[in-house]
Amino acid sequence: MTIADRRRSPVQRQLEAYEESWVHDHQAAMACRDREDTISVGIAVFRLIERVEDSWRERVFRGTEDFAEEDDRWVQCLYRGWLPVTEAVLNEVHALEQRFGSVDGAAELRDCAARARSLLRDWQPPRLSAAVGLREMTLTSEAAAELDRIIAAGKKTPPPLPAGPVPQEISADEFFALMRRHP
Repeated sequence: MTIADRRRSPVQRQLEAYEESWVHDHQAAMACRDREDTISVGIAVFRLIERVEDSWRERVFRGTEDFAEEDDRWVQCLYRGWLPVTEAVLNEVHALEQRFGSVDGAAELRDCAARARSLLRDWQPPRLSAAVGLREMTLTSEAAAELDRIIAAGKKTPPPLPAGPVPQEISADEFFALMRRHP
């Protein structure tokens, strides 16, 4: 049997088919691992965008940063830019899951995508806290000096106490009447 005959032999063809299927399967498995890395990066980027949004909302809420429409659009744009890439990755993942079973991180990435869609659908811009006590206050040196003066004056002459015993429970009207008598 010549070398040319051996190359056309059924055994040689089976060997080539075996090798080709292994290479193809190996390449597909490696592609699956590459997608798992991509999924991990996608999840990390989503968490980063969430942190950016949370930090921005906190600053606006506390009054350390004024709300700006441009910032609002920018934060939404981060989610809008992340979402189509993630949906494309998830489409590829679906085919990999059908072939290999589970793909690490796929469920978490799906949860992130659902959260992003929900955030964008129900988007509400941040607002300054109505509770002044929750706002961050920065005083100028003049304002701090004035506050110190007011506190010191209050220590020298405390407010007058109401004459006579104060009832344990009083109505709002009784309280305001006491306040009007003893300003």
